[in-house]
Amino acid sequence: MSVHQIDINLDGQQVKSHFYECNGVMMISALFFKHANVLVDYEREQQTIILKQNNTTITFFKDQYEVLVQNDSLIKNETLSVAPLNLDGKIFIPFQYVVQNLRMSILEYSPPHKINLMTNHSARPLRAVFYKGSANKKMAALTFDDGPDEIYTPQILDILEEKKVKATFFVVGQQVRWQPEVFKRILREGHEIGNHSWSHPNFIELSTSELKNEIKSTETEIRSHTGKSTTLLRPPYGFITNSDIQIINELGYKIIMWSVDTLDWSGLTNEEIMSIVNRDLTEGAIILQHSFKSAPGRLDGSVKALPEIIDKLIREGYEIVTIPMLLD
Repeated sequence: MSVHQIDINLDGQQVKSHFYECNGVMMISALFFKHANVLVDYEREQQTIILKQNNTTITFFKDQYEVLVQNDSLIKNETLSVAPLNLDGKIFIPFQYVVQNLRMSILEYSPPHKINLMTNHSARPLRAVFYKGSANKKMAALTFDDGPDEIYTPQILDILEEKKVKATFFVVGQQVRWQPEVFKRILREGHEIGNHSWSHPNFIELSTSELKNEIKSTETEIRSHTGKSTTLLRPPYGFITNSDIQIINELGYKIIMWSVDTLDWSGLTNEEIMSIVNRDLTEGAIILQHSFKSAPGRLDGSVKALPEIIDKLIREGYEIVTIPMLLD
């Protein structure tokens, strides 16, 4: 049984997913439906896959043909022609069955070449997602992801202290646990903190419970040092679905992306990083850099570029602020 990749046009946007065909039935990764603002969860002990949207809940049972569909207080038990299956670590469920029960519309269906799907749901998640601040204010925010670590974070903090500049650090929960003293220094020197998950997974590949656990575990770790919660969150890699946005917003976070990606994680030189900043910098910019040693020397160019970025911003009349100040 071969698993293939497919691009599905969902409400006018291309979404990649995985599928296979069994007895004429298209079986798709359950997590695809997160893009359609469906909550997708796994109950490991019960071996169930649960999809929720508005007042409809569909409960599949792995390797079983039985399925339960609940609308408000009405529950119906039905039988599938193909049972949900775990392949390559992904749970696959019948595509058209879910679409029908969640009242979506298939405008065109010819897998694997083209599927055009509409959700038909007017209600959209509160999209508190920010890529930059106001274009009417000459401000910019420096942000650093993935730390704290014992190599690059202290160097970055030294530069920020020397330049008298405050930044926003989107921290990984397990890194805070491993490097508490560096984290305390970030706090002590007055920088802002954001949540960047516990273990830096791709949110698109997480169930609802897994996503909440990544966020809440990090928040607990942050609170243990600060005594308060943060309202800022940046998804690892910037990858996110509509249901993720809904969950994160309901947990009380603003989702912070970026407008200037320095690509420093790829090992660029300071000259290459400055070229990106010179090209993409505009009023309200959120500048993305990193503060974690993924490989020896990988961020040397980023650290070397940082004072040049700060000097450029000051020279061009930018006020360098934290994310809350930028969005105020």
